[in-house]
Amino acid sequence: MLAPANSMYSSITTLALSFLLTFATVARPQDSPDVPKVIQHSQPIYPLLAQLAHIQGDVRLKVTTDAESVTQVEAITGHPLLCKAAEDNVRTWKLAPHSPATFFVTFRYKLVSDKVEVEFLEAPGVVQIEATPPPFTSIQYAWASLGTWRVQLMSSHDKTRRTLVLRYSGPDDDWLGGELLSEKGENEKDDERIGFGHREGDFVAFTIKLRQSDGARLATFFVGSLKGNRIIGTFVDDAGGSGKWTAIRLPQGSEP
Repeated sequence: MLAPANSMYSSITTLALSFLLTFATVARPQDSPDVPKVIQHSQPIYPLLAQLAHIQGDVRLKVTTDAESVTQVEAITGHPLLCKAAEDNVRTWKLAPHSPATFFVTFRYKLVSDKVEVEFLEAPGVVQIEATPPPFTSIQYAWASLGTWRVQLMSSHDKTRRTLVLRYSGPDDDWLGGELLSEKGENEKDDERIGFGHREGDFVAFTIKLRQSDGARLATFFVGSLKGNRIIGTFVDDAGGSGKWTAIRLPQGSEP
């Protein structure tokens, strides 16, 4: 089992699991008249969980301002893990005096092999964040059961029931693994096993390839809050589909 290197453990300090990047450049005067000049901001971050899950891409934000500050920010497109980090950063912006406006900004997250860098509005309306995913090593840890769960997936066009087996491991018991079972209680193929998972307190997150009605497999990211014998959360897939999911822990001995 591949395990994150020891240097990574101390950085997992918050639920958002944000990895603080080295700030490589400073803001410069804006080329776009649609974006007021940013005179103060916090350091943009690339969430660690997104790095580990190899999630990258653009987050497009709709930003509304008064004469000096951001009053509202909303992610229009982008992966949920990246959207929160981008929205949080924009809320820290202080702007040069200007007429109240609404404009769009893009946060561009990219994984690279040999550098960590931030370009803050170097291109009009674009914040580019590049990071190298944390290294891995081959430390072995035992896995313990987190139970078997009856899961209901609900989207705008479908509702399905499945069974999910969860396990945890790692130096801080924060790795999450497991697999989906078919409706008959049999294990699916390997590509319906959890590819990456994490648990921290009542928070769980994992990726898994779900089989679609046409037989294709689609990578899907799940997040949820675990309260006792129940999990409530949301999911989003690589095609942009999203929905809600709930899970009830089955009593021991009643598992399929």
